[in-house]
Amino acid sequence: MKTFVRLSNDVSAVIGLVLLLIPTYFVAMSALRYDAPGLRFFGSPILILATLTIAVAVNTVSILAVELEPGKPRVLKIALSLRVRNLAEIMFALVLLGVLSAYLFVENFAPRVSAG
Repeated sequence: MKTFVRLSNDVSAVIGLVLLLIPTYFVAMSALRYDAPGLRFFGSPILILATLTIAVAVNTVSILAVELEPGKPRVLKIALSLRVRNLAEIMFALVLLGVLSAYLFVENFAPRVSAG
């Protein structure tokens, strides 16, 4: 049976925290309307979405265990460990994704003015 390489819980939490610094910096500086150093580089949508995705993936692998037991019938076991730091980072990444999605919607869609 193939298994994923698992990092220790503390290592995955630190990696997730470091990865979440980039979108947090971008959102904070954009909300405060600062022209901070590195904002153009960190403002890349691909970089922000990639760091959010990797942070969620690293923390999800740390708290989720999936096992396929051989036999008849085969049994799929899914276990979820409640590790506060990893769950908090996943939730924070999803909140940042929601904030960025709301910003994208508000900035790019204007109400239509009807001619009349």
